[in-house]
Amino acid sequence: MKLQHLLPLAACWLVAPASLLAQHSHKPGTAAHGHQAVGETHAHTSPHGGIVRTAGTYHIELVPQPTQLHVYLLDAKEATVATAGTTGTVMLLTTAGKTSTGTLTPSGDHFVVAVPAGTKVRTAIVSLKAKGKSLSARFEKLDAAAVKTGKAVSAAYICPMECAGSASTKPGSCPTCGMALVKKS
Repeated sequence: MKLQHLLPLAACWLVAPASLLAQHSHKPGTAAHGHQAVGETHAHTSPHGGIVRTAGTYHIELVPQPTQLHVYLLDAKEATVATAGTTGTVMLLTTAGKTSTGTLTPSGDHFVVAVPAGTKVRTAIVSLKAKGKSLSARFEKLDAAAVKTGKAVSAAYICPMECAGSASTKPGSCPTCGMALVKKS
């Protein structure tokens, strides 16, 4: 094949990876998007204040906390999907270059995995098995996001009984004891 025939093919090959990382935004109340670019970043406000990635016909939202990562499975319209029947793990890469894997534990309408105290997570790869489908999403530069905001997504609401995993960015009830969350002072 001649070089001039290969150039258009090579140009398509170079552009293709960039299209997989395309960003777009959703407007509240609009239908789900028609394409499913793996791992794309959504430019909208996520339902729980975290980072949203597309995973097949679902979305996965990661909400970093100082000692935990909260993971929400969202449907195509970004409504939270119940945790019943869903299992998963998270592989963590720290800023120190160490990796570890944790099992996601159901906690109310989401999953939680503990992050050892003093550990700064750089990358998290979430793998879920939901309704017979394997889903995964990669969340990168989590340490840079914490520095940029000056916090690791601090919780504004906590359980008055200080139950583990109750911290939240929005009002609600404690997934452990059911008490109403109170605003941090």
